[in-house]
Amino acid sequence: MKLENITPNLKTKLVFNVGYPMGKTNAPRVYNKFFSLLNMNAIMLPVEIQRGELKSFMDAVKTLNVRYFFPTMPHKADIIPFLDEVDETSRILKSVNAVRIDENGKSYGVGLDGVGAVGSLFEGGAKLAGGEVMMLGSGGVSGVIGLELAKRGVKKLTMLDRPEVFPVEIAGILARETGMEVTALVSEPGNMDRIAAKADVFINATPLGMAGFPHTHAYLGFIDKLPAHATVFDVIINPPETPVIAAARARGLKTVPGMNMLIGNVAAIFKAMFDVEINAVDKRAAMEDLCEYLGIVSPKN
Repeated sequence: MKLENITPNLKTKLVFNVGYPMGKTNAPRVYNKFFSLLNMNAIMLPVEIQRGELKSFMDAVKTLNVRYFFPTMPHKADIIPFLDEVDETSRILKSVNAVRIDENGKSYGVGLDGVGAVGSLFEGGAKLAGGEVMMLGSGGVSGVIGLELAKRGVKKLTMLDRPEVFPVEIAGILARETGMEVTALVSEPGNMDRIAAKADVFINATPLGMAGFPHTHAYLGFIDKLPAHATVFDVIINPPETPVIAAARARGLKTVPGMNMLIGNVAAIFKAMFDVEINAVDKRAAMEDLCEYLGIVSPKN
């Protein structure tokens, strides 16, 4: 069944992807593809809600009997005071990306960005249990990925970023809450080379290399220092072959492109919210559909 052939009716589950701005969101395309593949009578719509309007939004979804909505920036933290319960990830790192409202109006929020990202790493053959991970970046996605890495048994996480956004705070939260060894360093070439030499996994959790972003990586020489068994993961979706992924492939390393993370995140949400498992065939179909829509080449893995 094609997306354009979906005909909503009174039994259709109305699902919102809420954020601001929403002009570039690709999530509804992926959700609606899965709804179609799984013959679920549901449709996702993007909804722009500015900061300060979440109380009115919550009143509206309850009035409309909307049972599910999925916050994105800038609402992942701001939505928490309006929810009745949140999961451990949301409590620790203030990041909710899926909300369910039961028939009595009680709301539950969960943070699953890390589940999708690290699940994609695991599926890509990365060494996680007992391993060492090097992560570039300290934004919102870094913390939730770090928390999930700890749950997967990672022994040591080193977070690197520029001096003006030194990741000491998020590193401290992760170390305190998980018991994992977490270190914060400035992302200068010497540090990057030294940490890369022992890393089982490298994660780019920055927008560097993203299509349309005005900056790119000042230094990628550390990729040559990664062990031959290392896995390289980039959270960026477009382009599917980022400078990081291209450099890792040139070395013959295992890679996990950002598109895998997007599909993995949505699959994790389907499991948590709808109790539906999405198989590898449907994941690939959704990825191919989104890449065709964006006019880009689908990732090789």
